[in-house]
Amino acid sequence: MADRSQALTWTELRVGVVVILSLIVLAVTVLYIGSGGGVLFGRKYELKALMSDVNGLKPGAPVRVGGVEVGTVKEVDFAGAGARGMVEVTMSIDRRVQDRVTTESRATLGALGLLGEKAVDITGATRGAPIQDGGYLTADAEDPFKSLLSDASESTTHLRRILSRMDAGEGTLGKALRDEELYQRMVDVSARLQVVTAKLESEAGPLGRLLNDREMSGQIASSARGLEAVIARVEAGQGPLGVLSKDEQMVAELKAVSHSLGEVASRLQKGQGTAGKLLQDEALYQKLDSAAARLDALAARLEKGEGTAGRLVNDPALYDNLNGASQEMRALIGDIRKDPRKYLRIKLALF
Repeated sequence: MADRSQALTWTELRVGVVVILSLIVLAVTVLYIGSGGGVLFGRKYELKALMSDVNGLKPGAPVRVGGVEVGTVKEVDFAGAGARGMVEVTMSIDRRVQDRVTTESRATLGALGLLGEKAVDITGATRGAPIQDGGYLTADAEDPFKSLLSDASESTTHLRRILSRMDAGEGTLGKALRDEELYQRMVDVSARLQVVTAKLESEAGPLGRLLNDREMSGQIASSARGLEAVIARVEAGQGPLGVLSKDEQMVAELKAVSHSLGEVASRLQKGQGTAGKLLQDEALYQKLDSAAARLDALAARLEKGEGTAGRLVNDPALYDNLNGASQEMRALIGDIRKDPRKYLRIKLALF
C-alpha cells in the first residue's frame, strides 16, 4: 500500500514538473515575442514621441528602425499640460540600436498590412547625438496611410461628381451620352475616318501609294539621301553654298552689300538723290508725267501722219522722193570721186 502511494506521488510530481516547464517555455516565448524578437531579457530603454493623431495606435504595437523590429509601444496616453492637444507615445526599444536613433531621426506611423494595423517607424540616422533614456523623438505630424485613405476618399468623391454630371448630360461626355444629334455626328465622323483609312490602305490614291508603293518609298529615300549629300557638301565647304558658308570674307562682303542696299533704300525713302526725288517729289513726277503725255501725243500725231515727220512716216510718195533724192546724191558723190576735175572746172568757169 505504501509502495502504491509512493508511485502515485512520483507520477504527480512528474506531471507537475512537465506543467511547470511548459509554463516556463510559454513565458519565455511571450517575453521573446514581446521583446520584438531581440535578445531575451535584453537591455531596454524608453523613448517618447508626441503626435497629434495616433490613428488607433495601441500598446504592444511593434516599433521598427529601418524596417527592423526592435521594440514595442509601451503606453499611449494624452500628453501633459505642456503639450496640450498632443498624444504621448512611450516606446521600449533595444539598446543595441541606441546609436542609430539620434536627434536627426523621425518617428512616423506605419501600417503592418492592408488591414491597417499600426506600427511606429523610426528612421535611422548617421548624424546627430543619440537620444538618451526617456528622451523625445521628433514625430511627423501626419500618418501617410491616413493621408492616402483621405486622398482616395477625395478622389472617389470627385469621381462620383463627374459621373453624376455625365449622367445628367452635362459637359462634352455627358452630351455625347445624352445628345442623339451629337452621337450621330460622332458616328458620321467615325464613318468618314474609316473611308479615309480605306483610301490610305488602297494604292489608288497618292497617300495610299506613298504608304504602300515600295518604288515611291525608295525614290523618297533616294531624294533624302541626295539632300543629305548636298548638306554634307555644304558643311564640307564644297560648291558655291559651301564656300559661302565657310568663307568669312565673302560673308562680310555680302553683309557690306546688304548694308549699302539698306542705306540706298533709306535714302530713297528720305527723297535724297535723283531716284529719291523721283519717288518723293510730286512736282518732278508731274513733269515726267506731262512729258510722257506729250510723247504719247507726238506718237499719236506721227501715226496719223500729221506734220512733216508724220507725213514722212505715213506718206509713201514722200518716202519715195526722199529715197530718190538720196540715191541721186549718192550718184553725184560717186561722180565727184571718179572725176573731181569736171566739177572743179565748172567752178573755175563760174569765176
